[in-house]
Amino acid sequence: MKTETRSFFQFSPGLRLLMLLLVTAICFILGSVITYFFVAQYLKIDLLEIPTALLLPQNGRIALISNATAALIAFLLPSIVVAFISKGAIVSNLGLSQKINLRQGAIVILLALFGLVLSGSLATVTQAIPMGADLKSWAKGLENTYKQAMLAMMQMHSIGDLLISLFLVAMIPSIAEEFYFRGALQKTLRDWSGAPILAIVITAILFSAIHFSFYGFLSRMALGILLGLIYEQTKSIWLPMLMHFINNGVAITVLYFARGDQKKIDQTMDETMPWYWGIISIVFIIFLFMQLKKYNNAGLEKKIQ
Repeated sequence: MKTETRSFFQFSPGLRLLMLLLVTAICFILGSVITYFFVAQYLKIDLLEIPTALLLPQNGRIALISNATAALIAFLLPSIVVAFISKGAIVSNLGLSQKINLRQGAIVILLALFGLVLSGSLATVTQAIPMGADLKSWAKGLENTYKQAMLAMMQMHSIGDLLISLFLVAMIPSIAEEFYFRGALQKTLRDWSGAPILAIVITAILFSAIHFSFYGFLSRMALGILLGLIYEQTKSIWLPMLMHFINNGVAITVLYFARGDQKKIDQTMDETMPWYWGIISIVFIIFLFMQLKKYNNAGLEKKIQ
């Protein structure tokens, strides 16, 4: 009979949340120190020059590697710590023990595609929000910095470059961030508050905030809510990872095929779609979640029998 390693420490949800925040702060600092030291040594520059240097296209590859490394340290390590201090089996605490099937995977793929449409429509809504000149200037500056950083990292000239970008920008972040935001933070908030929806929304807000993009805030928050609902409904971390990977992977692939055409690149980076497409996508998203719930219940009935 297969057994799972169980956690030795079993902290209360409130203490787990405090521990998660503390370890996250330490890991963010640790990740920044390690990546900054690595970049400084590789480029032979001072630490203060690193933020500017990483925005240069010629340093795109090192920026990809440093960002992926920082994500693993900042998000994956705290998730593992929380899994060890939570009640139950460590593998289960990480969301890895729940089995998934092809039907669930197919539904999540469709959810990812309709989620992209919803994100595009929400980006349009965000741009229509009235704001003062100072706030608008700050928002545009934040967006320009984000786009510059993304374009610097997305220097893809071959299929090999595309595969490397998919691995470093789509796969690694989808794994590290889902372990952290869904597997650790959302689960801990849910256990602490007893309110799954509240945990999903708070996690989605923080998930969007760490991307430092004003015009993409609502879009990423919506993505975070969809990822949170999938995790809450299935208790499997594999399905949110799949959706997250598709979301990132589609954007990277479109940028690859748009290379050399600045107009297409700008359109891809803007990610805007007519607002009413979002309403249509919500209808399909609700239907798909109903199907996902049906297959989850069917799987549960089989286990009971």
